[in-house]
Amino acid sequence: MVSRSKDTVREQSISLRSARSSMEISAAGLAIGNHDWAALCRGQLVTCFVSMATEPPTTQVRTKLIELGKTVVLPIMKSGNSLAWGFDGTSLVKNSYGIFEPTPAKIDITTASAILIPALRVGRDGSRLGRGAGYYDRALSNVPAHISGGPLRICLVFDDEVDDSVPSEAHDAPIDVIVTPNQIIQIS
Repeated sequence: MVSRSKDTVREQSISLRSARSSMEISAAGLAIGNHDWAALCRGQLVTCFVSMATEPPTTQVRTKLIELGKTVVLPIMKSGNSLAWGFDGTSLVKNSYGIFEPTPAKIDITTASAILIPALRVGRDGSRLGRGAGYYDRALSNVPAHISGGPLRICLVFDDEVDDSVPSEAHDAPIDVIVTPNQIIQIS
């Protein structure tokens, strides 16, 4: 799949997601929430995101993390395709893209134990294909890699969205773990 362009793979992935039934999407969220999040997110601070309609739902995993006593923070989309952060569990407000966001707070995500990241497709080589705006690539550009003591970077996707590799460029932030409804894949 590496030979295909990002735009082509992105369009195909969005089309495949839009064809999923609400039952399949809901089941994926439940299955992802049932993984061992205590083992995956060992520290106190964890970032997550509020899923969009065709993404694997994050409600269950966010609830699980909070039940485990984790402090969960969510992204806030800012101008310049950058992210700010706020605490989950507070009043969430729908932004202009229809994504629910918290009230901004001063949060240093470099101190997080894990950063849960949305993706359309991921590669077993650590590559990730998002929607193309670069929000997470910019947010992670100053966050140390996990191998250097930074947070574990975890992508949540459906089982059929895992390839050996996906189209990527030098500025694309690599990931460490892929979580699907049926498996947890550690990137080596």
